[in-house]
Amino acid sequence: MAVTPTPSAPTLRIPSEGITVDIDDPDGQMFMLDRSLQGCVSLAFSTQIDKEHPGDVFLDGSPTPYVLADVLAIRGVTHLGITVFGVLTRRGTCHRVTVRGFRDLNGTVMEPTSFTLTTLPDTAPDPAFAHHDAIALRAAEEGIVLLENRRNTLPLPSGTLNLFGAGVHAFRTAIVGAGRINPRYTVRLRDAIEASDTFTLNEELACFYRTGTNDLPPRDLRDRARALSDTGIIVLTRPCGENTDNSSDEAEFRLDSAEDTLVRTVCDLFDRTVVILNTPYPIDVSFMDTYPVDALILAGVGGMLAGPAIERVLSGAVNPSGRLSDSWPRALADLPADVNFYDCAGGKTRYNAEHRTWIDTAYEEGIYVGYRFYSTFDAEPAYPFGYGLSYTTFDLTPSATINSDEGGHPHAQIDVTVTNTGERAGRDVVQAYVRKPHERIETPERELVAFAKTPLLEPGESHVVRLDVGADRLSVWDEEVSSWIVTEGEYTLFVGHDAADAGQTCQFRLDADRVLAHGHPVMRAPEPVTALSRRDPSHTWPQGTRSEIRDTPGFIPVRHVPSRDGLEEALPSDTPVTFDDVAAGRATAADLARQLDVDQCVRLLVCSRDDWGMEGTGAAGIMATVAGVDLPEFVVADGNSGVNIRKPNIGMPTTVVLASTFDVDLAEEVGRVIGQEAHANRIDVILAPAMNLHRHPLCGRHPEYFSEDPYLTGMMAGHFAKGLESGGVGACYKHFLANNAEASRKRNQSLIPERALRELYLKSFEVAIGVHPAATLMTSYNGVNGCHTAADTELLETIIRGEWGWRGMIMTDWTSYDTCPVDMMVPAGTNWITPASPDDTFTAPIVRAVREGRVGESVVRRATAELIGTLVTVRALASQADSRLSEHNTKGESDD
Repeated sequence: MAVTPTPSAPTLRIPSEGITVDIDDPDGQMFMLDRSLQGCVSLAFSTQIDKEHPGDVFLDGSPTPYVLADVLAIRGVTHLGITVFGVLTRRGTCHRVTVRGFRDLNGTVMEPTSFTLTTLPDTAPDPAFAHHDAIALRAAEEGIVLLENRRNTLPLPSGTLNLFGAGVHAFRTAIVGAGRINPRYTVRLRDAIEASDTFTLNEELACFYRTGTNDLPPRDLRDRARALSDTGIIVLTRPCGENTDNSSDEAEFRLDSAEDTLVRTVCDLFDRTVVILNTPYPIDVSFMDTYPVDALILAGVGGMLAGPAIERVLSGAVNPSGRLSDSWPRALADLPADVNFYDCAGGKTRYNAEHRTWIDTAYEEGIYVGYRFYSTFDAEPAYPFGYGLSYTTFDLTPSATINSDEGGHPHAQIDVTVTNTGERAGRDVVQAYVRKPHERIETPERELVAFAKTPLLEPGESHVVRLDVGADRLSVWDEEVSSWIVTEGEYTLFVGHDAADAGQTCQFRLDADRVLAHGHPVMRAPEPVTALSRRDPSHTWPQGTRSEIRDTPGFIPVRHVPSRDGLEEALPSDTPVTFDDVAAGRATAADLARQLDVDQCVRLLVCSRDDWGMEGTGAAGIMATVAGVDLPEFVVADGNSGVNIRKPNIGMPTTVVLASTFDVDLAEEVGRVIGQEAHANRIDVILAPAMNLHRHPLCGRHPEYFSEDPYLTGMMAGHFAKGLESGGVGACYKHFLANNAEASRKRNQSLIPERALRELYLKSFEVAIGVHPAATLMTSYNGVNGCHTAADTELLETIIRGEWGWRGMIMTDWTSYDTCPVDMMVPAGTNWITPASPDDTFTAPIVRAVREGRVGESVVRRATAELIGTLVTVRALASQADSRLSEHNTKGESDD
């Protein structure tokens, strides 16, 4: 008689080194994958758990809150989320957790399990990293934007500060996902005020908000707070990160009822009210029109030293100089892109990368994104692009000269005298915009063409800023001839402090069209999208009919693309070629690739694994080792704001905060610090900067990206990448192209009109590469106009390698092969497929395609040669950084 095996009991997967939690992290590591796990330490069961018959979790012998979640990204198991934020309140403590009574779907009950949970101890700055920490603080300070300062409420006098709101303790210094940081130490706002020489913290009030609530304190506590100070400060906060988008619901874009009541009550109780936005994306600020709030500060998510940065702005030790890198809308419905952005508000499904739903997103707004829309259609934002106040005032006196460059194309030089006319030292940001002719080719009313930030100017001091506006900044994409041209007609240049404030500086005319560069008629949608036109807005206003959610798989209609050309045939060398030969210039990367067989080449083109497991380092990808091929180790890690590995390191502000500095030199310095720390941790490439445009404020990766404007994005990203590579690691421009929504991101197709594609979404990458041609580039999850970006020869070969002349390595975003076959990636120009596996799951389809003649062997060798060439580049970057460090240390010893 057959014996039915006894099913094994479910178990919890507990890391061997134990569990350590950050009690100040309001989101937790698994929030990115499932928002129900917010504020939890998450552990996976070995199987799925029956939620109808829940078990028990005890913390130090008492029942404690928990959630059960079936995470789409990790199928077949249930996660137990044990709530720690707001429950554990002391650092450096040990706690006993007991889990019992949970059963699997077969009814088998787990054995009771106990383990130790330790909270992170207090940490202090390491003097060895003082310079790096100073850059992190400066970036956080200069990225703060002062939006309102009625009655000159700020800076505040010394005294007690009353902090209200969830953000007092749920103060966010980082986002989740690729933008996460793991800093050596963190100083949050309440920590900074407690350590301040200027302020003291109302500890009783702060303790009330320990659980992250936005509730009103009891009346007697409010009265005691009022007796201590006539100023109330509200800290509004929001979580954010990749994998899902935000919504227009309350507690996301809009204030919820508790927040609204809090703002109203604090305004009624105190003589002066300050609101600090610890928010990673724009939110509804209509409360500024409803209630008498005196000052509004956009602090954003400012990294490991966000707290001291805000404290120094409140005290006046730092004069805010940040400027908005986006237009802030009064209402989302004002935006022409809104009707074509999936909003999960009202209980709709919050799609993430693992949902099997396919989405078409039509960019019917065309070129009218952000301030390009507001300036052209006479709409008014809550706050305009480039806007930001100061504790002082500045006068701008511009003078423009129009010349021709060597090719006879127009070139403008604008000298702007900036004078500090106030009573405090400060920095100003000067911005130049152009209005191009729009008789033949339609153009927006304003386009940013140059910007610069002054040094610190004392009261009465002046400084001359020079802004150069080349013909490339004056050009438009002409679809008829597939070329960049400077069109005939009148040009007007504007200079000012923001997109709405800029005043006319000069005008000039061109008597004929001038072609700057020829391109190709590629990446056109098989079924074109009708774009918004200023000439006929009533008939072209976006309707959303082309955007849809569907179950039919694939990016359709399909745009077919050819394979790229392969490596030129040549006789293999009689002498074996080594990597060192290539690095020394004695042979080429192609020589080495030609002596490898197809299996060896393909194995190199497919990443072997990530190192994200419980016992791993946190690295995102590690290149495979191939027998007989002596190549250096190649390890990559995320790092928009730090090195995203398990070992603590630097923690910079989010990318959008960095963009708000409008300081390319600071962007380069931030990149250099991250690069140096990555190099010290044996990382070869940092997967940053992320630089997609802010098409819509609710994109989940909004804080990882720079701006709505392609020129600001490209300039800041290019200098950030330049800094990274000077630190000894390769940089990676991502996500190429149009990863402007996280909803079902692997199955979300961007349908983009040609001019918007060229002038906005491609332009940011083109500008960045013009500043600095980074070592690597990453494609995006989504499709564009009928083709997955990782399989788009027109994108990867015709445009970036052909028109732009870029020669780096192209990798996929992680698990792009879920929706894009790997044997379509290599012939399109992809060099590294990530993260894959050490077996032949992802290599076999490519090898088979070569054997069957669907992929050329020479194409595989060419991709391999490009990969090897990038390894040479990355090794050279590391060697140069080591030499600079050695010279610095030698100089330091000689100075001693």
